[in-house]
Amino acid sequence: MVGAERRPPEAVISSTAPRRGATISVAPLQGANYFAVVSGGLRSAPTTSYYLPALRADFGKVRYSMSAQQIRIFVILIVTLVSLAHEIRAGEWVNGTASSATGSRNYSLWVPSGYDKRKPAPLVMMLHGCMQKPRDLATTSGMNTVADKHKFLVVYPEQTKEANGLQCWNWFDTKHQLRDSGEPSILAAIVQQIGSSHRIDAKRIYVAGISAGAAMAVVMGVTYPDVFSAIGVSSGLAFKAGTDVQGGLTVMKQGGPDPTQQALLAFKAMGKNFKGKSARRMPVIVFHGDADPYLNPVNAEQVIVQWATTNDYLDDGRDNGSVKSTSAKLVQGVVPAGHSFTRYLYNDRSGRLLLEKWIVKGLGHAWSGSPAAGPFGDPKGPNASEEMWRFFGETSRASHR
Repeated sequence: MVGAERRPPEAVISSTAPRRGATISVAPLQGANYFAVVSGGLRSAPTTSYYLPALRADFGKVRYSMSAQQIRIFVILIVTLVSLAHEIRAGEWVNGTASSATGSRNYSLWVPSGYDKRKPAPLVMMLHGCMQKPRDLATTSGMNTVADKHKFLVVYPEQTKEANGLQCWNWFDTKHQLRDSGEPSILAAIVQQIGSSHRIDAKRIYVAGISAGAAMAVVMGVTYPDVFSAIGVSSGLAFKAGTDVQGGLTVMKQGGPDPTQQALLAFKAMGKNFKGKSARRMPVIVFHGDADPYLNPVNAEQVIVQWATTNDYLDDGRDNGSVKSTSAKLVQGVVPAGHSFTRYLYNDRSGRLLLEKWIVKGLGHAWSGSPAAGPFGDPKGPNASEEMWRFFGETSRASHR
C-alpha cells in the first residue's frame, strides 16, 4: 500500500517519538521504493513507523542512493533528536503571573535538569519570608539542587509591597485565612496555572516556607487540603495563631492560643475544603532553631500539637488519641563541624510516620542547612530541604486513611 506512493527523498517522521531504550529496526517494504523503520517502545509506548527512501529510488531526473548502514545511522539520529525534544536537559527558570478573583502574583518556577515533560512531576511551592524575594529563598534553601537530584518542580511565588510593606505573606489577617479568599486563592491559582503548562503529579504537590511563608504554608494546608499533600514549616506558627497585626506580633514572641483549639478550627475548615474528596490527614514537618530571636521556639511545639490534634479529628471525626502529640521516637545528632539537633517523630496508631519536628541547637531565624551563610540561612544545621523532600515522599501514602 505504501509502496505504491512516490515520496520525496527526505524522511517522513511520525509525531510520536519512541521512548528512550526503544529498539529500532530497518526493513524494506516489499515491492516499494521505501524502507519502513519501526521502533518498538518500552513498556506501553506505542509502536511508531518512519519512512525513508529506499537504497535506490528514481525521482524524475534525480537519483537518490543511501546505504543500509547510512539509513540506520540517520534513523537513530532522527529518533534521538525527536525524543530529546521532549526533555529539558538543563535546569531553568520560567517566570509567570497567576490571578484569582482576589488579585494576582508573580512567580518563578524552577524546572529541574533532566525534566521530562512527558512524565508527571511532583511540585513543591516555596513561600519566602519577610523582606525576601523568591530567588533569595531559592538560594538560601538550596531546594533547586534537591529538585535537580529528584526531578521535581519548585515554584516560588512573590509577595508584593502593595500587599504588605515588608513583603510578608499576610498569614495573620482573617481574610487571608480562608479558601477562595485573599492570598490563599492566588497561591492556589499559581498551582493551577503551572498544571496547565506542565504535567504535574496531583498526588504529590507540597507547600513549604520560612517565617511568614511557613505560617502561610500552614494556612494553605488547611484551606486547600485537596491540593497539597504535605507541609514543610521552617520557623512557623499554628493555624490562625494570630488574627490581626498586633496578635501576630504577640504570638511570635510568646506563642499562640491553645493549639488544641486551633486544631478544631483547622479541622472544621478542612472538612469544608476537601470539595467532595475523601478527607485525609495532613503530614507536617517542622524545623526551628532554639536560638531564634524573632519567633519563640514554643511555636514549633504548638504547630505539632495543632496538627496532631487536627489529624486525630480527620481520621474519624473525634479527638480520641489516634494521633498523639507526644513523639514515638527521639533521635539526637550533630552535623559535622555544625549544630546539634533533636529530631522527634510522631506516628499514627498504625505506626506510620505522620509528623516530624527538628529542634536545632544554636540555629537562629534561618533555613537550616543552607548552601551558604546569609541573613536567613545557616549551613551548620541539618539540611532542611533534603529532609523535607524525604519526609514528603515517606508520608504521602500514609496520609490516606
